[in-house]
Amino acid sequence: MKSTETRARMLDRYYRRHAGMVKKVRRYYLMKDEEELAVIRAELTRRQHMLGNIPLLASTTPIVFLIFGSQVNRYFPHDSLHWLIVAILSILVIVWSINHHFKQKGRVHLDLWLIEQILKDRFQNAYSAVQLGEVSFGGAAPPFDRKDGSK
Repeated sequence: MKSTETRARMLDRYYRRHAGMVKKVRRYYLMKDEEELAVIRAELTRRQHMLGNIPLLASTTPIVFLIFGSQVNRYFPHDSLHWLIVAILSILVIVWSINHHFKQKGRVHLDLWLIEQILKDRFQNAYSAVQLGEVSFGGAAPPFDRKDGSK
């Protein structure tokens, strides 16, 4: 029972710490008009579709070492310190790229979700304002006087 309580407190602390960043991003997007949000959304969608390159790098690096293993073995013998350095560096690059990929993917999804929510809220507020205008005027268009004085 204690581990569940500790876990809940840890999650609360985590979400409180990250809520400030989300609120700042949301405030930034609220200041933008619909045209700017459309451009930002297009750029984020483009970036979202480009995120597949990093896992491609991570999955093809070992295959490249297998294909060119004999050439690599000529320059870096198995008992060489250079081979160890190259292997460690390639593993670090792969781990960093995968970590970077998922951070970017999460950020792009967060930004797209915030923009879609803001646009949906603005659309609903505009639609409700139109409905309020129809109710206050008693119809779709406001009453007006004709040139002959009748309504």
